[in-house]
Amino acid sequence: MDLKLYSRYRNSAGQRVRTALNIKKIPYEYIVVETVGIDEGVPNARNSISKEDYLLINPQGLMPTLVIDGERVVQSTALVEFIEDAFEGPSLFPKDLVARARTRAFGQVIACEMHAVGVRRVRRNLMEKHGFSEDELKVWYENWLHHGYQTLEALMTQRAVKTPFCYDDKPTIGDIYLVPQLYNSRLFEIDLSAYPTLCDIEQRCREIPAFEKAMPYNQPDYPENPEGFV
Repeated sequence: MDLKLYSRYRNSAGQRVRTALNIKKIPYEYIVVETVGIDEGVPNARNSISKEDYLLINPQGLMPTLVIDGERVVQSTALVEFIEDAFEGPSLFPKDLVARARTRAFGQVIACEMHAVGVRRVRRNLMEKHGFSEDELKVWYENWLHHGYQTLEALMTQRAVKTPFCYDDKPTIGDIYLVPQLYNSRLFEIDLSAYPTLCDIEQRCREIPAFEKAMPYNQPDYPENPEGFV
């Protein structure tokens, strides 16, 4: 099966997909989507595509997109589910059905409620269309981010069985979503001291090669002076 992943080092949704592919040990071609005005090109990337040409692949223009034998699939949750269904290797989900539902829900708190309010296009809209200052934007963003982290920390502390990862003895989809979100928050200098359980889980994940290989700084388009995520 031929896989092409269109993403960027700073694309945290793409990092989820990279991690899932790495856990399954699935080879793929990494193609960088160039984004004008964010950083200086893609200095070490062998394969790249302009933003304009990428719109022909994904009309929404968002990342990532995985092309599977010529067929395009978008949205990281759909892609992680596809990777689980299509490939052998360590499962990205617990065996227990309730735990499977819970790790999905944990990931969706991140994808739908936290990541969605912090992306560049939302921040830019609030500043350009609604007159937010940088300080006002920071307060707005941190409010919703901490609401999400408080929820996630509570979900972890309320577990009847305290597994080393979110809902299992191995990383599952919740962990795959947690690591990019925490990394992203540190770029924005968010205080994470109130979330020790989440940070402990993240540390265990980052000791696993599949997670480390997927980190932004290990991608070929990582620049010398990176900015915040999109």
